[in-house]
Amino acid sequence: MPDFETADSAPSAGFQYRRMPAVLRKIQEINPETDVRVRLIGKIIDIDESVLVIDDGTGKAEIIFDPASNSVNFRKGDVVRVFARVLPLETDHELRLELIQDMAKLDMELYSRVYSKNASD
Repeated sequence: MPDFETADSAPSAGFQYRRMPAVLRKIQEINPETDVRVRLIGKIIDIDESVLVIDDGTGKAEIIFDPASNSVNFRKGDVVRVFARVLPLETDHELRLELIQDMAKLDMELYSRVYSKNASD
């Protein structure tokens, strides 16, 4: 599945491309067959020079990043929102970092209750 979709535009303008939205997912819900880009919120449990691992309570995800193009100034224990590209592999999938945001002020307990309620509706 491509990372973009074409948007209808005036014939003289040619094609315009719009990036696929990053869908909100829990780690256990990621489906590499249908998900192109995902948004995850979780706590960093490990980080090194090119991989960070987050835990959202449903599972753990390794997210690969390029240290030359992504400045990741976070530490273990930080709560973050990650936008990542899902790359299907033969037996699993890989997540590539696009954007990371500080979510330190997010009440994770309240967020979990609201997310669970909305997911069941």
